[in-house]
Amino acid sequence: MTGALITVGVNTLAFYMISEMVPGFDIKSKKTALMMALVYSALAAVVWFAAIPITFMLGAVFAIIAFIPFIGPLLAGAGVFVTTFMLLFGLSACLLMLIDKMMDDFKMRSPTVAVIASILLALIGVLSRFVLG
Repeated sequence: MTGALITVGVNTLAFYMISEMVPGFDIKSKKTALMMALVYSALAAVVWFAAIPITFMLGAVFAIIAFIPFIGPLLAGAGVFVTTFMLLFGLSACLLMLIDKMMDDFKMRSPTVAVIASILLALIGVLSRFVLG
């Protein structure tokens, strides 16, 4: 329960910060950022459980690729980070476009804005997982 509250708090802060930094990522109020974080976190939890098999498959692919002499050492340190970032990036992009359609108080000007916001959300997600455990 505490983890879910922390996730919603981090996402609320992230959405509000992104709305201040990225033109075209328009959130009407702080209350809207909280509502977005609740919807985003709930949808992400459902989708994340569906993505667990994909994570295992990517982990297996990275384990096989790790035996390649030049690439192996690069993946050894960054494999989990890269996998988590890519999954969070793809998940964020899809969820932001869905939430854009669902909520009237949130609008994204273009798919490019969704990509930029997704990159920022994925970075914040990976960093928060690293810092908070």
